[in-house]
Amino acid sequence: MKRFMAYNLISFILFPFLAVVVSIESVHGDAPKNSQAMLELPGLISEALERNPAIIAARNRWQSAQETIEVRKALPDPHLSYTYFVENVETRVGPQRYILGAKQTFPFYGKRDLRADIASQETEYLKHVYEATKSEVIRQVKRAFYDLFYLSTIIDITQREKELLKRFEHIATIKYETGRGLQQNILKVQVEVSRLNERLLALEKQKQTVEVMLNTLLNRSLWETLGKPKQPKLMEISIGQQELLELAEKNRPELNAAQALIKKSESAYNLAKKDYTPDLTFGVNYIEVGEGPLNVSDNGKDAFNVMVSINLPIWKKKLSSQAQSALKTITAQKSHYQHVSNQTLFEVRDSFFKIQSARETINLYKRTLIPQAKQALESTEAGYIAGIVSFLDLLDAERVLLNIQFGYWQAYTDYLKHINDLERAAGIWPTEYRSGKTTEGTKED
Repeated sequence: MKRFMAYNLISFILFPFLAVVVSIESVHGDAPKNSQAMLELPGLISEALERNPAIIAARNRWQSAQETIEVRKALPDPHLSYTYFVENVETRVGPQRYILGAKQTFPFYGKRDLRADIASQETEYLKHVYEATKSEVIRQVKRAFYDLFYLSTIIDITQREKELLKRFEHIATIKYETGRGLQQNILKVQVEVSRLNERLLALEKQKQTVEVMLNTLLNRSLWETLGKPKQPKLMEISIGQQELLELAEKNRPELNAAQALIKKSESAYNLAKKDYTPDLTFGVNYIEVGEGPLNVSDNGKDAFNVMVSINLPIWKKKLSSQAQSALKTITAQKSHYQHVSNQTLFEVRDSFFKIQSARETINLYKRTLIPQAKQALESTEAGYIAGIVSFLDLLDAERVLLNIQFGYWQAYTDYLKHINDLERAAGIWPTEYRSGKTTEGTKED
């Protein structure tokens, strides 16, 4: 009798405490709080924009191309010549000793402007490639951050589950020692703890992989330790799909880059047609003349002459091939633009639908699955205390609730990733199309 009363006293003391632990630590869908310095996304994005090697390379290529515009527009280098007569050419006024000459070629009207336009469009193309590189790096940084947040959250939840299972093991041990429980309950809890230890090892490896990826994007040491990610907010989209598609057609860097290539090809075609016309070359020669044997008034007088020449674009096959090549390049670039446009529209639509689906999934977890699992756990706890349900039923109820938590945070992370993909596809920043309304995981989740 005393042993039975002692057991009941222990049970009444432990189970209310256990219920509080379950209700407070496990039921809620909010991310675990941490007093350490948090890893924040805006700072990572700023660092990536400043240090990422791909962004730096794209920016340097763009800036380098800017310097070529004036080069393409400039005149060809002038030619300076010197002719020395090994045997002097005797003339009436004296022997010619040497000739100094200079000439300058002037491309046909419009050629220089077209060459400058080609260089300008190449610069514009590289500018949009630079913008696309920035957008892609930002997308990758965000994706890695969201994965890191998800894994950190799941690791914390798994650790809490492990602690709770250890409490279950302690209770099962007390019951077994008092003769009111089975030893297999203890073994079952120990198996579950081992399973969680295995899961934690796998999660930690995944987390390390994501950290290495993030460090690579930030151009840091691969094994540099990162802090715990701050919980990102869920942002609501304030405009419809059609407006997003229109924004994407105007702002997607790849589309703008493809458009620049079309304009560049058109200028190249016009330049190829201009090659049918000749270029003009003007020159002047100074001839040094020595004194001759004849007594004439201009004896030994130096001479000057001017010259004009044109090139003869007579190789029609070469010129025709050049023009046809440029024309086919225009066709190819227009097809490329259409491909990028189709891909962009698909990505916008796909991301938009995935965002809606993920939002519905989050709401399902918040409004239905988590409350039901919480209620089931509380009911099972009460039943176990009353001796109506088994210990394994209590264990299963806790596992169901925690698996639902995993599902909630997976849906939460998926929503963030789909928003990120939509930003990338549309080529716009969040403030350009978001309403500013935010939500985040709370205790009501």
